[in-house]
Amino acid sequence: MVLLRTLVAFIIFGAIAAGLICVLAGRWDLWNVWAYIGTVLVLLFFNTLAVYRKNPDLLKERDKPAERGRAGWTGLPSLVVVILQWIIAGLDQRFHWSDVIPLAGVVAGLAICAVGWGLITWAMLVNPFYSSAIRIQAERGQQAISAGPYAIVRHPGYAGFLLFYVASGLALNSLLSIIPMVVIALPIFVYRTLVEDQMLRDELAGYADYAAKVRYRLIPGIW
Repeated sequence: MVLLRTLVAFIIFGAIAAGLICVLAGRWDLWNVWAYIGTVLVLLFFNTLAVYRKNPDLLKERDKPAERGRAGWTGLPSLVVVILQWIIAGLDQRFHWSDVIPLAGVVAGLAICAVGWGLITWAMLVNPFYSSAIRIQAERGQQAISAGPYAIVRHPGYAGFLLFYVASGLALNSLLSIIPMVVIALPIFVYRTLVEDQMLRDELAGYADYAAKVRYRLIPGIW
């Protein structure tokens, strides 16, 4: 069952993250790490259950897309970046390279992480074609979506992920752990956005008109 498999995968994911960070840090009493893992798991669970309740077919599509899609290689680098962030954050707590974020900054990081995942969840609930693969879902009758966050930017899900990734460094109290997100993850999401946006313009009816109305791809007023 895709729902159960997804939820179990999230629990394993959270356990690996907490274990890796704490082992590298040499301590298990890092409250912000546990708050971060707990927050992420709650957000992931809520996201999955909300999407499953509204559109079970979307959860299946995200779990196993019918086609590989364009830019399929970006998934592995994204995962590597996340693991790299955990490694840097853990070592940072041990060697104190850049664990200088004040309490207010850590709390703000946790809050921005929640906002990022809130934006992702909103996009998924509004867009029944929010696949993990960049592809045209002709078999599901894909249409251009302009409601909800799509009235603000054309790719709100990617915008939410970028917010979450950058804010994770603040929540983990590690300025250095933000670097791989900016240097590696940001270009990946920009590339995916460009590929997907061009594909939708060329192949999805109504998208060009929508893009003419909603000018910005990821960041309102900028790009």
